[in-house]
Amino acid sequence: MRVATQLEEFFIERADENLRSIIKYDHAETEVVYLREDVAARHPPEKLEEAVDDSVMESLMAPVYGDIYTDNHGNLTCMVKAFENVIEMNFVVDDGVGAAVALDASAMAETRGLVADARAIVLEEQG
Repeated sequence: MRVATQLEEFFIERADENLRSIIKYDHAETEVVYLREDVAARHPPEKLEEAVDDSVMESLMAPVYGDIYTDNHGNLTCMVKAFENVIEMNFVVDDGVGAAVALDASAMAETRGLVADARAIVLEEQG
């Protein structure tokens, strides 16, 4: 999936040491594209697998969200969860296809337009 590579390059450049993980997923497989060493040490593989499963389920729910909101909202392209210490973003390319990106929360304070610029990458892929 080309979009995961583009997101990896984008977030490495823009978020630098605040990048925690990038995981791409589709109907056939999931792949850990990037996992910061300290994050890997603190999270056992089964927790990582749960997070991936959650991202896949979210992407499958994207059309449901589209049905809930008015037509002028357009397609759902990114779901963001903001925790005290971590920002989780799930970029949806299609049902069951996308990339999950996790950043230290400090990345959001330090970088203007981070989500909007990353979202543009996904919109181009959907285009």
